[in-house]
Amino acid sequence: MRMRRWATLCIATVACNGAAQKQGTPTQTIRVLVVTATQGFRHTDAIAASKERLTADAAPDMRFDFTEDPAALNTRTLQQYDVLFLNNSTLRITPPNPRDSVSVASVKWPRTGLANPVTREQQEAIIAFVRDGKGLAVVHSGADAFYGWSEYRDMVGGGLFQSHPFTREARVTVEDRNNPATSHFGPSVTLKEEYYYLDHDPRATSHVLMSLDLTSVGDTTKTDHPLAFIRRYGNGRVYVNVLGHFADTWRRDDYLKSVLQGIRIAAGRLPADFSTR
Repeated sequence: MRMRRWATLCIATVACNGAAQKQGTPTQTIRVLVVTATQGFRHTDAIAASKERLTADAAPDMRFDFTEDPAALNTRTLQQYDVLFLNNSTLRITPPNPRDSVSVASVKWPRTGLANPVTREQQEAIIAFVRDGKGLAVVHSGADAFYGWSEYRDMVGGGLFQSHPFTREARVTVEDRNNPATSHFGPSVTLKEEYYYLDHDPRATSHVLMSLDLTSVGDTTKTDHPLAFIRRYGNGRVYVNVLGHFADTWRRDDYLKSVLQGIRIAAGRLPADFSTR
């Protein structure tokens, strides 16, 4: 990372830790690296709103360090954190054969190319980070990322972004009302969102927390579309929430609480049922 960026992160860290001490919170802070770098579509407003909301005031037990630099995804940097949070970060990997158009297309590079794709060495660093006991949190277009990387697909439950047929108000079914990330909701919650349909249903490998109520959008296909779920990967824990397209979603206290609790689950600080159904 550039020195200026590290200086910014250090200032943010001091501020967050100071706020936590003033409020008498435990010293065992959850250290979260929030990656908002984008190499595909960028959710500019949502990312800005998330940075406003992810503060020590919202979560005194956490320290959030933000980066727009994909190069931060390396072993040396990751070892300083408890959770890697891919927050609307549409990252891309290096294609198996950069000179072959089919290979490039398989990882969904933009036509203009990329200056800093995530290398195989970086991929291995992320795999080891989660597999060896740390946490991964993925929000919205963090599932529209890393195409062609089979281990990432496995980490997030097997499905990546396929389409968003509905951008509207819809009803979300809360499937696990005992989970800390969803216990503050009722049986359902209504959200105006861009609803992702994944290309593979993660239910078989994950514990689903919330799913789309198809009757609320007029979808008669009787398909299954989980929207938030948790799973284990090796000794680590993964929280995925494919909501979070709009800035107004981030401004909702119930949504923010759900994400923060999901991060705590990923960090291993909150107990949760990871069983599949």
